Amino acid sequence: MEDFRERFTLCCQSTFPCFKEPATNTSTTTKKPDIKVITNENAVKRADMKLPPTPVEKPGYVYVALYDYTARTENDLSFNAGDKLEPLRKEEDWWYARALTGISANKEGYIPANYVAPIESLDAEPWYFPETKRLEAEKMLTSKENKHGAFLIRNCESQAGELSLSGQFGEVYKGLWNDRTSVAVKTLKPGTMDPKDFLREAQIMKKLRHPKLIQLYAVCTMEEPIYIVTELMSKGSLLEYLQKDKGSSLQLSDQIEMAAQVACGMAYLELQNYIHRDLAARNVLVGDNNVCKVADFGLARVFQMENENVYEAKEGTKFPVKWTAPEAINENKFSIKSDVWSFGILLYEIVTFGQMPYPTMTNIQVMQQLPKGHRMSCPPNCPKYLYDIMCECWKGSPADRPTFETLQWKLEEFFDMDVSSYDDASRY
Repeated sequence: MEDFRERFTLCCQSTFPCFKEPATNTSTTTKKPDIKVITNENAVKRADMKLPPTPVEKPGYVYVALYDYTARTENDLSFNAGDKLEPLRKEEDWWYARALTGISANKEGYIPANYVAPIESLDAEPWYFPETKRLEAEKMLTSKENKHGAFLIRNCESQAGELSLSGQFGEVYKGLWNDRTSVAVKTLKPGTMDPKDFLREAQIMKKLRHPKLIQLYAVCTMEEPIYIVTELMSKGSLLEYLQKDKGSSLQLSDQIEMAAQVACGMAYLELQNYIHRDLAARNVLVGDNNVCKVADFGLARVFQMENENVYEAKEGTKFPVKWTAPEAINENKFSIKSDVWSFGILLYEIVTFGQMPYPTMTNIQVMQQLPKGHRMSCPPNCPKYLYDIMCECWKGSPADRPTFETLQWKLEEFFDMDVSSYDDASRY
């Protein structure tokens, strides 16, 4: 016990200088053993320790060029802003890197470190100015020299091109943005709608990002002519594509794949609580390799409340009768389920290569017959499986219609089934 007390006292005194040895009985005198105490200096002085070095960045991390750079020596690497590079060796201000894209693709050389930024960082964004204070930024944006909306995109950055097509909101042109990016430029038809409604389309589009939705690039000023800049789809509208020679050569599997892509885009809108209100082949755009994307969200509405699932249109609102669900025609009430009805009509358009729905009926006749249970018959050469999907979309009660998520997997399921098991529904 005495040995333990001695060891404990020496240990505490070496670690805590204020520690005093407890009083002992002077009547007994024993020789203290020669005890050495070893302390962990690192543990005692943790606050004074230097941090360990930052781990070496993993190979293969991609950087993006912020500015153009022209090689000054034969060992340098030239690149343009936006090019992607992979640093192979970092040596203070100059890095040895490999160009992954751009004018020096697959070449290696030295680059200035301050000319690049990690591809996923804020520094890589064209709108990010780290040295600009907030007040200074607000002052510049609200300066009298700036026209209203000019900070979204300057007129000089876009270049008008040839007329591409005429749409519901105005004419659509092919253009060139920043001298390098092909875009679609949508203009407003004078007098057809309020400019605020036109800009509302852009406000909706910029919030929605999905591979099967048309991507908004910019809104150009709030002066006439107002226009919206979006990605360009090389083949134009699905309706025109179906009606042309290339469309008529599509196989059934191609048609179903295109329909599945539209259902995929609409399933995203469904998940975001948006309704389209004008889903039709004319509002789906086609790119290379039959890539389809849903367009024209000008009539779209978002549900503001979780329990609100119906949008009631204003009195006098115009809408395409032959694509519109009965409850929307008769009561002006739109929901994602009325979009499902329209999708069934779009399926009919795809299978018939752009034929007008209800080809022998007028709009008035359609409005009169739908409440009585009238539905279009199965188109020629349409598999029963596909016609059954159309009929599910056309059920009288909106609650009985499938979701777009269900429609997507049902269409994609086609490729897992034996095509030979299909039969022509027109025989029944």
